[in-house]
Amino acid sequence: MKTTSFLFLIFLIFPCQASEFLRVGDTRSLGLGGAGVTHTFTFNPALLVLSTNKQAGVDIFNRFNVSGLQTIQASFIYSNDLLPAGINISSFGNDAYRETCFMLAVGKQISEMVTLGIASTYLFIQSEGVDKNPSRLAVDAGVVIKTVDKLLIGISILNFPSVNLTVRNEQFKQTPVYNLRAGFNWNIIESCMLTSELICSEESPLTVNMGVEYYPYSSFSLRAGLQDNFRMPTCGIGYVFSRFSFQLATQFHPLLGTCTGLGLKALF
Repeated sequence: MKTTSFLFLIFLIFPCQASEFLRVGDTRSLGLGGAGVTHTFTFNPALLVLSTNKQAGVDIFNRFNVSGLQTIQASFIYSNDLLPAGINISSFGNDAYRETCFMLAVGKQISEMVTLGIASTYLFIQSEGVDKNPSRLAVDAGVVIKTVDKLLIGISILNFPSVNLTVRNEQFKQTPVYNLRAGFNWNIIESCMLTSELICSEESPLTVNMGVEYYPYSSFSLRAGLQDNFRMPTCGIGYVFSRFSFQLATQFHPLLGTCTGLGLKALF
């Protein structure tokens, strides 16, 4: 009952940003202040081209620090020279209210320095008392520019265009909102990387995410960041063993407290 009431409050406060509960990136980007435009294909499909191995991963993030309200996502990347592709499935909520998003993305290298990507996302909401699930279809596009060996630039636009499909109840109607992101990775030294991104949308002011990643050892990394105009500090660690990697991230929200994320990935 407590979880259901909390979900209803979230829905009242964020009626037009439901898909943001599902757009959390992977656990590594969470530890870097949420800067995802140069780290995960769910924020920039052009990054698929940079993957040199096929990989599968699972990430769990408790954004609201409430038991039973985790965002769970599973992803798979099929790396190849012709047309790298990725699939991501994410889910948020419980039996009373649940959002689910399916993403299919492809990328293509068009020059030595530039790669492009495009993705299609399908979001639908399941809620008690609603016969037909409200749904939305959107398109994402991105570009990655590698100017020099130590600098990577990423630009993407999410949910543009975006249209509502089956919405009979006006209470569940979501206003399609685009999301424009631009950022970079800069390896200042071999074991240390700086990352940052700017985010602009139709309903939100300009925000900044930034982070730093340091490798004291080749298989172990430390991360720290600042998210959303420096109001939410983040930190994280990563450990690689053979073809498996483990990621842990923590976000310190001023109202919700400590929110945690866990990620597992396998290369093959």
